[in-house]
Amino acid sequence: MTEVLFAAYFVVLLATLVFKTPTVKGPWLFLLRAFFPNWKFFHAVGHVPQLFARASTLSQAGDSAWSDWVLIYPRRARRWFHLLHNPDTNLGLAQQNLVDHFWADLYDLPDDADPRGLVTYAMVSRLAQQVLRAQHPDMHHYQFELRMVLSDRTHVVDTQVMMTAPVAPC
Repeated sequence: MTEVLFAAYFVVLLATLVFKTPTVKGPWLFLLRAFFPNWKFFHAVGHVPQLFARASTLSQAGDSAWSDWVLIYPRRARRWFHLLHNPDTNLGLAQQNLVDHFWADLYDLPDDADPRGLVTYAMVSRLAQQVLRAQHPDMHHYQFELRMVLSDRTHVVDTQVMMTAPVAPC
């Protein structure tokens, strides 16, 4: 009996790889997708979307100074007790899932459309603002960009900027 179930599993798995299904779209499904991870990173090995941001603060002379671009989702440190309780990493995974959804929305957007009308744009903008506010409490402007990064095991091989948001006030 176990062999039959095992074989059936691989037949179903093979069928899902062979037969392409149409993409399901709709307003209610769009609202429910926050509950499901974006599995597009399994489609191909290559560039991965990453969110970078920078903050503008006022110096003592009154000039505006921009910080360096920082990666919004750096890897979280793992500890042994994370096997039982791990909210920080879960939050980081949800944030990276948001960035993946934002990338998918930008990719599907027509060339002449404004990405600022996307719900994911507003959510990513808010995420960038919150992370930068924790690092720069006196910031008055911020900016973020979505980069497609190709890495190997040791370093970044290639980076392409997919979208740079306009400078926004806090």
